[in-house]
Amino acid sequence: MSKLNDRRHEIRAMNMHDAQQEINDLRRHLFELRIRKDRGEIKNNREFAQVRADIARLMFHLSELQNAAVLEAQGALDDAAVASEEK
Repeated sequence: MSKLNDRRHEIRAMNMHDAQQEINDLRRHLFELRIRKDRGEIKNNREFAQVRADIARLMFHLSELQNAAVLEAQGALDDAAVASEEK
């Protein structure tokens, strides 16, 4: 598998807390890259795009996790409403 596919599988395996922590780490890394760019220390400009893409992947995964949690909660509420109506 390619590095990109490995990274995608890594992100898919993360829970909500791990994904949020990784986003924070990547945002900090992006900030540090900008500072290094201003100093002229950056040799690979492609790293900016790679970090931004990882942040976007993580944010998408985080939104999927949140949507799943909302749907699960709604399902639990619907089940509780049905059970209370049956009584």
